[in-house]
Amino acid sequence: MLQTIADTIWGQPCLAYHVQPSLEPETREAFAEVQRAFTALWPEPLHVGPKHGLHVTIYPLMTVWGDYDKDAYWRQIAPRIRTILEELCTGHRALDLRFSGIKVTNTAIIATAAEDSGLIAAIRERILREIPPPPGQKPIVYDLIHSTLARYRTKGSIPDEVVERVETQPLSIVAPVSRIRLVRETVFPCLVTDELASFQLG
Repeated sequence: MLQTIADTIWGQPCLAYHVQPSLEPETREAFAEVQRAFTALWPEPLHVGPKHGLHVTIYPLMTVWGDYDKDAYWRQIAPRIRTILEELCTGHRALDLRFSGIKVTNTAIIATAAEDSGLIAAIRERILREIPPPPGQKPIVYDLIHSTLARYRTKGSIPDEVVERVETQPLSIVAPVSRIRLVRETVFPCLVTDELASFQLG
């Protein structure tokens, strides 16, 4: 049995900063079709991400958690983050994120992807090497490319056969990425964001 953890901050105001790839409307619609398929199988209530909020996080520069001066920390790191993204994205070809699997975790249902150009790995490595983590926080090692498609409204026990049926649902989405974005999140989970900068690929 899978013991799920309820998301208690869905739709709540927050403050976080992320590096994310652009997603095309066609990609979001393809994700929505996958959502419709697995929600029909799930026995408990879900928070299903609306299309406008679906996203992929390359690196969470500042998460919604943490008791520190987020504005001061952002002012400290923002210039270096912009420089890193400018250096890595300028002249780099556009990307394809290839989503090929659904993974059920205790906190969410996600779609997992691969990316063969190495840009996402390079961005993560530079940030880990050059950007100090927020005060009192440990560096985040982010090695999975994924999009969160749903979270759990309630704590529950999900039979293994339901998890298996969801994880074996067919998934094949090629998501073209033409820009890398720097975004500020103000309603969790990325239901409201502001684009602070955009770095063109190709």
